[in-house]
Amino acid sequence: MPSRPYLVFFRAGAASLHPRLIAQEPNRNWDCCVSWYVAPRPESLAEYYEETGTNKFNAFAAFYKKTISNSQYQYVLVVDDDIDFAPGDISRLFTLCETYQLYLAQPSLRWGTHANHDVTLHNPACVIRRTRFVEVMAPCFSRRALERLQPTFELNSSTWGIDYAWSSLLAGEGKIAIVDAIQVDHTKAVSLDGGAFYLKLKTAGIDPVAEYGRIKESYSRFGSLSTERSGHRLVIPLPGFIGILVVRLFEGIKKRMHRLRLRQHAA
Repeated sequence: MPSRPYLVFFRAGAASLHPRLIAQEPNRNWDCCVSWYVAPRPESLAEYYEETGTNKFNAFAAFYKKTISNSQYQYVLVVDDDIDFAPGDISRLFTLCETYQLYLAQPSLRWGTHANHDVTLHNPACVIRRTRFVEVMAPCFSRRALERLQPTFELNSSTWGIDYAWSSLLAGEGKIAIVDAIQVDHTKAVSLDGGAFYLKLKTAGIDPVAEYGRIKESYSRFGSLSTERSGHRLVIPLPGFIGILVVRLFEGIKKRMHRLRLRQHAA
């Protein structure tokens, strides 16, 4: 039986941030599984350790079936090892998911960090923002979402496009959200040429872009990678149409501020 109500699954390499993220939460509300994709380090920080799988999601699928499919974990965060949380924010993320009964969610990305999709950038008007998309980088699944979406975890080798499949399957249901109350840093840029995982795929003759294209062909279009018109929880509650306008305003502002900070970092 789990000792805590939530679980974090780290797919971990040699520079994984999980030791610090565990250490900075002495009263964490989550158990931890470290799934190594390199030779494992001698440590005993986490509740579970795994060494199987060729990518994060098929490794998690194997762990889920073997270890936790009948557990009482209410939410599971499946996160890359280069996502940096402020102290206490992983526990806060789970608490917010529970409070608002989120189905599938992720934390927002801080302006100026490495971001792949504008929709995931932090919107300061919102605590919880309803969207049409969350990314494979750090999705947080409710138990019901895991049961429904687990078959998608083994769609391909690169994991590219698996998040597209989630959005397609959940289209129109209002079950996807970004937790803007939590901001994270993505500490490494995606590198198809230099990253260890992508070099491994290249050696095996696997093209992530082609795999993404095949998923898009297999799943119906769900619309744009965007924020929904309504359904959000705002930092300052505002009536109806005013709240919609404020969220939309900050959706534009955040893109400009993100690009400004990227230019400042590059200068």
